[in-house]
Order: sequence, then C-alpha cells, then structure tokens
Amino acid sequence: MTSMTSATTTPPTTGGMRKIAAISGLLVSIAGVGVGLHLTRIKFQMLYTPCVLGKGGCNVGGLTCEDSLASTWSTLANLPISLWASAFYLATAVLAGGVLRRGEFLRGAAAPLLFGLSLFGAGISLLFAIYAFGVLGSPCPFCLTLYVISALLVGAAFMLRRSQPEDPTWVRRRQIALLDAGFMVAMTFVLVAGVQSVVYQLSRRFVDAQQGCPEPVKTLPPATIKSGAADPKVILAMFIDLSCVHCKAEFRSVAGALANGEFPEPTALWIFHTPRQACDPEAFPAGYAKSDDNVRFDNPCMAARAAECMEKLQPGAGYNLIGGMYALHDDRKPNTPLFTAERIGNVAVDLEMQIDPDDEDNALFKCINEDKQLLARISEHQRYAEGPKFQIPTLAVYAAVGGQPDMTRKPLYAWANTPVSTLAEYITVQARAPVAR
Repeated sequence: MTSMTSATTTPPTTGGMRKIAAISGLLVSIAGVGVGLHLTRIKFQMLYTPCVLGKGGCNVGGLTCEDSLASTWSTLANLPISLWASAFYLATAVLAGGVLRRGEFLRGAAAPLLFGLSLFGAGISLLFAIYAFGVLGSPCPFCLTLYVISALLVGAAFMLRRSQPEDPTWVRRRQIALLDAGFMVAMTFVLVAGVQSVVYQLSRRFVDAQQGCPEPVKTLPPATIKSGAADPKVILAMFIDLSCVHCKAEFRSVAGALANGEFPEPTALWIFHTPRQACDPEAFPAGYAKSDDNVRFDNPCMAARAAECMEKLQPGAGYNLIGGMYALHDDRKPNTPLFTAERIGNVAVDLEMQIDPDDEDNALFKCINEDKQLLARISEHQRYAEGPKFQIPTLAVYAAVGGQPDMTRKPLYAWANTPVSTLAEYITVQARAPVAR
C-alpha cells in the first residue's frame, strides 16, 4: 500500500541543498563578522593609536584602506560603519545557523528573511563600491572582501530559499511569522551593535594616542618654508611628499585651520620635504628606505626643489607654491607626470610669482636645476625622517621656546587624516605644559 506524502515533506535532494546553503550562509556571515571587526579595529587605531597602526598599516599589495576609512562614509552615528556591518552579519549568521539546526526555524520565516537581508546588504555594498571606485579611486582591500561576502551571501540565501519545502499554509501565516522573525533579528542587531559601541567608546579611555610613536634623538634640520604665528607657542613640523595624496589632504586641513584661526594657541607650521625617492643619490649610497618607483614618474623631487627655490627667490612664496602644486592633483593629465617644469611654472604664474615660464633660463628653473645647497637641505630632511621611520605624512607637534622647537620635550605625533580637533588638543597640551629647564 502506497502512503501519501505530505506537501511539507522535503525530498532528500532538497534537504541536502538546504543544508549546504545554510552552512554556506553561516560561514559567509561569520567571515563578514570577522572582517567587520578587523576594519573596526583599524578605524580605532587610525583615530586613537595612529603610531601603532603605522607599523603594520592597512595595506595589502598596492591597495590601502586609509582613504576609505578616513572618508565621511566610514562612520554612521559617530561609529565605524564596519561596526554596524559586524552586527548585520551576526544577525544573518543567526538566521543561517537556525535553519541549519531546524528547517522550520522561526516558523519558516528565516529563509525568506535571510534572502531579503542579503539583498539589502548587497545593495549597500554596491553603493560603497561605486563610491570607493568612482569617487575615492582607492578601494579598501578589506572592504573588497566584504563586497565579495555580500555577493556570496545572496547566493547562499537564494539557494536556501529555493530549497524550502512547499507549504500551502505558509501564505496564511506569512505576515505574523515574518514580523516575529524580523523583531528577533532586529533585537539581535541592536544588542550586538550596542555591545560593540560600548566597548569601542570605553576602549578610548585605556589607550595612549602617542603609544608607539618615535623618540626624537636629534635637533630638527633647518626649515625655510614656514607659516603662522611669528612668535609661536607651538610648532607643527610637517614632513611631506608633494606627490602624496594623503599629504595633500593633511596639508590642506592644517593650512586651512591655521588660516582660519582654529588652533587655540599661537601656532606655526614648518615644512620638511621627504619625497619618496632619493633626490640626491650620492646622499644615500646604501639606498633610500622610502624610495618608491611608483612615484618616481611624478617627479616629487622636482616639486620639493621648486618649493625651496621659490622660497629663496621670494620669501613666503614657497608656502603658496606648495598649495598650488597640491592643486595639480585635482587636474591630473593622462600619461603625464604630476610635476613638470611647465606645470610648476604655470602654477607659479597663476600665483602671481615673478617668473617667465616660457624662459627655460628663468630664475626658478635655474635654481631647480643648479642649486646644490637646496638639494642638500632636502636630503637632510630625508635623512632625518629615515631614523625614526616617519610615515608620509608625519606631523610632529613641538612646544616652542623663543620661536624654536623645544627639543628637551617629546613632541606629540599625528599622521594622515588626523582631525583638526585632535591637533587642537595636542597644541593645547604642548603650549600649557611647563618647559623643562
């Protein structure tokens, strides 16, 4: 006698597919939690222990996560977006794990809810991918991993939904089941995000922003390009490469704050050149540690020499020329070096500097090509930054005595993407602390 098969009975092949899909969804979700936590840790270090991050960084191959994690899109409600991502993927892990354990988990609502959430996550990932590639032009390697995870989760959730047994009673109880399941997932998300938020905020009290920062061992080399207060209480020593996009952002941020009076004490900005190529190979017979073949094409040494030469020819003009040369980043020409004699000359003319860019023997070009004294000064800046292994950029915040950095006291350090508010705190500390005698 043949027995009747219930409409809700799951064929063996469908049950096997459901198990594989649930396992896949669970593993992918756990991977998403892990990557999200890792990104949250990096974001925390960028903000609160940048010197520690500088030793390991967040680079994978030729990709870096600094641009993405420093953008306005990297936070939501003053918390890293990766923190919310971790909570999201833990919620999807609960759904996938529940289905793996019991097919009718949450009265059959888990599978369709997981599919809906996976589509939502994929949509958000797509928006971030468009922003990273189209606006920043610098995708984060770990963010790319999350994009792949979101796509894999959609695939696993789709398989899981397709493998659900047919149930004619589902239509009648669908709304209530989905509401109950959605409430449970929402509570999981809120709880996990809340716990992470508390841990993230409390952790700030147990870290020192200067942990792992270098100890200066010698006097700063001479700097001629300066801006700000004539009698400063604090001196910001900025080590930059004019071909570096992070340096561009940091220079603009600090220069803007200085011009707008956003710092709480009289402050001066001193510029030190650290191009990522040996401007004078004879000065580095064993090689230059920060040499980067990828930036050599852009002629950062030419830019550094141009700034020093312009300062020599027209005191005060070197600082303005640096700002003008950083503006060239916003108008890059295909297959053309960032800095050429023509482009630098045109910037100088736009800034109303007294040179003729059509004259190859004008004073600026002649200085760039022939002034060995300025070349030696740039090499001295590079050698100084090699010792403590400064990142590019580095900003050292010194207390000032008699218009000079007080080398008896340790400076406070900042790197790329340091908020102006943080710099203001460092300036306050250095200006008010007693001078060692």
